[in-house]
Amino acid sequence: MFLVLLRREILAHLITFRFAVTVIACLLLVVITTLIRIDDYEKRLAGYNTARNANREELLSTRTYSLLMPRVDRPPNPLSIFNAGMDNRLGNTLRIYYTNVPVLWDAQTHSSGNIFIDHFYRIDLVFIFQFVLSLLALLFAYDAIAGERETGTMRLTMSHPVRRGSILTAKYLGAMMCLILPLIISFIIALLWIVSTGSIVFSGDDFLRIAGILLTSIIYLSAIYLIGLFISAWVHRTTTALMISLFVWVVLVLVYPSLSVSVVDQLIKPEGSRIDSSYDAMRQIRLAVNEKEVEYLNNDQIEGESDRFNLDGALARGLHVGIGNKPTLMRIDFKGYDWQYISSESEKFIPHAIRYHQFLTPLRIDAAEKMGLIRLPILEQLWFRRARIARNLLRLSPAAMYNLATQAWVGTDLYGVEDFFETARQYRRTLVNYFYDKDAFSSRQWFASDKGAIDLDDLPRFAYQRADLWTNASRALPDLQLLLLLNLTLFLATFAIFVRQEI
Repeated sequence: MFLVLLRREILAHLITFRFAVTVIACLLLVVITTLIRIDDYEKRLAGYNTARNANREELLSTRTYSLLMPRVDRPPNPLSIFNAGMDNRLGNTLRIYYTNVPVLWDAQTHSSGNIFIDHFYRIDLVFIFQFVLSLLALLFAYDAIAGERETGTMRLTMSHPVRRGSILTAKYLGAMMCLILPLIISFIIALLWIVSTGSIVFSGDDFLRIAGILLTSIIYLSAIYLIGLFISAWVHRTTTALMISLFVWVVLVLVYPSLSVSVVDQLIKPEGSRIDSSYDAMRQIRLAVNEKEVEYLNNDQIEGESDRFNLDGALARGLHVGIGNKPTLMRIDFKGYDWQYISSESEKFIPHAIRYHQFLTPLRIDAAEKMGLIRLPILEQLWFRRARIARNLLRLSPAAMYNLATQAWVGTDLYGVEDFFETARQYRRTLVNYFYDKDAFSSRQWFASDKGAIDLDDLPRFAYQRADLWTNASRALPDLQLLLLLNLTLFLATFAIFVRQEI
């Protein structure tokens, strides 16, 4: 009897006009979105390769250690086609230098060159599943029980020796099979199209991540369907069930995610006193370095010294990066030089310039690291704290949980992007250790290339790797567990209402 009920439910959904229209619309949107996202990815990849080549050329033209400031870039995530998340929103290029510990605010962003995508960054495949298929799920569910109760079909079914639990399970499984069908077809079409381009290559772990997105999508659609099924069991008229279902869909899918983020931005403000004290602490660190510099220059027994250390000749390139304002959260002064020619009269000042850099550069490195320890908590206050609060509030919406979980699978969530900045900070420390190993601060080549340019053959290369599969899975697991818990709760609640109702 259960198989008869299941077959009836499947056929009842497949022959409906709403199923055909929604599936066709979903497939068309998937095709269009995939086309746009592939084009966007290819342009971002081309921009990344161009920037990387330009950075390489710039690096090779560097002739002194003090001007060694490699720029590092984060490649576009090929899985961002499924959920763009924050892949192109929080910066993907950084300048690494010894007097600054890089954080999120130091990054710049390469645009895709696609104005449409740069403006409507949320339009991706998960966006289509999140909105279109969730609406289809509610349309399947709103009259599943209320409709049969109105027409008397439910009473006719109950006249047979069948349990109510079997009826409810058959309705759930029949609807889910019909919902999973367009979902899987959409995934197959998207994957075939992506792979056929040749510009996007997925690893074995990427296919497992895609499987994780598919699994999360099924669980999400199940939750949305069970919301509609609960409403259908709760009310007695299909029109009422439809109105309530659409209202719940608008609130949970459209309104609440945006509203919760806006509320957090308005109500959760960073602690002004703590921010100001952090600025004061960084200012004191900088002033301490400046005082030591002044004290050194006053005691070096060389008069009339300028910022060029009394050197005379051809300064091919000199770079001064001063202290930043509050949005940049202050940095230690950066000074770089490239003396390609030094006059014979200035040769006597070379040992003085070497001792100056040998003394001051480690102080600047140490001060930058101390300021980095202050800047990171400020970043926590201004960004991550509110992001975590907003994330917790978003978990009241299954649509938001679905979005967060798929971002985690893809690696375009906030933590996935922060991995790039953590790798950049590690690379800065590697660069500083490289300077120490080369004894660069005590070298003439720190500020002058008149005796030959620096050798960069042994310079450590920046290598960024996306988080591994298990890290992505662990980040997606909390939202996935909540979606599963929501499914179980809704099914039990619907069952509790259905078995106690008079048909």
